[in-house]
Amino acid sequence: MLGLARRAGRLVIGTEQICRLMPKGNAAPVLVLISERASENTRKKLTTKCEFYGIEALPLNVDMEELGRLLGKTYAPAAVALTDASFAQAIKKLSLGDGT
Repeated sequence: MLGLARRAGRLVIGTEQICRLMPKGNAAPVLVLISERASENTRKKLTTKCEFYGIEALPLNVDMEELGRLLGKTYAPAAVALTDASFAQAIKKLSLGDGT
């Protein structure tokens, strides 16, 4: 699902890019997924900003290297964000184990 969102241009990859988009209104992320292996500082930075801007943040049960590989990247991002509500809803359904 993340790959589909990336191809559709609805996925933001990387902590700094996500933080830059948060105050942007319509272009702001609707869901931020944070890797389980992200540093404590990165997790705190993202969750604090998400709380401030009213954006949902969820832990991602994938380490950063695997996340990068899944997205076809040569680096290991700590977080990704979805800017589309439909993709965010589908990801949340999958993460809760409700495949219906």
